[in-house]
Amino acid sequence: MHTPSWFSDGKVLVVNAKTCGINKDGKEQYLVNPETGIRSGSEIDDSLAECCDLIVKGDFNRDEIFYHDYADVVNRDAYVPKYFDHKTFTGIEALVESHKELKLMSLGELVENESILVFGGHGSPSSDQRLGTVPYIKVSDLRAGHVNINPTNMVPLDLAKKFWRGNDSGLMPYDLISPERASKNIGEFCVLMPGQEQAIFTKEVIVVRANDINLLDQFYLLWALSLNEVRAQWERIVFMQTNREDVGKRMLEIKIPIPANIKEANKFSAPFKQYYNSLEESRNTFIKALSDSEFNHHIHLGE
Repeated sequence: MHTPSWFSDGKVLVVNAKTCGINKDGKEQYLVNPETGIRSGSEIDDSLAECCDLIVKGDFNRDEIFYHDYADVVNRDAYVPKYFDHKTFTGIEALVESHKELKLMSLGELVENESILVFGGHGSPSSDQRLGTVPYIKVSDLRAGHVNINPTNMVPLDLAKKFWRGNDSGLMPYDLISPERASKNIGEFCVLMPGQEQAIFTKEVIVVRANDINLLDQFYLLWALSLNEVRAQWERIVFMQTNREDVGKRMLEIKIPIPANIKEANKFSAPFKQYYNSLEESRNTFIKALSDSEFNHHIHLGE
């Protein structure tokens, strides 16, 4: 049997091509002018075919083409090309290299040393049970950094307690919450504001909470998780499961910059803290003004 020229013992040749000439609807995908957004109408966008042509010619210099250790691929049991493309780490590594007061740690390492807590949501009540006073939050309610309460998705308190497995939700003000599945916004964290804690969250969310007050707080975590260099890493670990995006435990591989102590953390996160504290102050002022008014308004702010 003929051994192909690109074969390397103990290695897997990975081609992490972004396009293959067709779109998700099975139609031809054309090159698009990034400045005008206009399709070429004739040139097919097929980086996979281009990579294969280069491999046949013995040219492996394109960024999308690289080798990875075969044993590592098998041990990880993840046969998705983009997962092994570690160029997604170059940005965060360069950022930390240029800021010596920071060090790089994965979320998994921070969980292991108990600096942060990471857990999921409660569950999903049936649609016919949504007729109470406790908000039920779906992934579609997590948008633009905020938890948006949908007044049409409210359940009875007794039912909520069953999902909470206790008298309260276990959530705290300023917990960071992101979709975990079935969303294009996986890795985009929203802030749970004071007064919104008593809610049921679908299991398809990730909750992240600071657990070491001497090292960091929620505002620093949000600062770190919002960095472009951190956001870029989610592309590597979000897989498609049948027709739904999924991240699973791979999120623990996300790397973020970590300061020496909370004093250093506060230097970076001060604008985030100021912004969310000002939102809470404005909310309290607004609520007081409404409560002091002679008129009645139906406004739900998550109290």
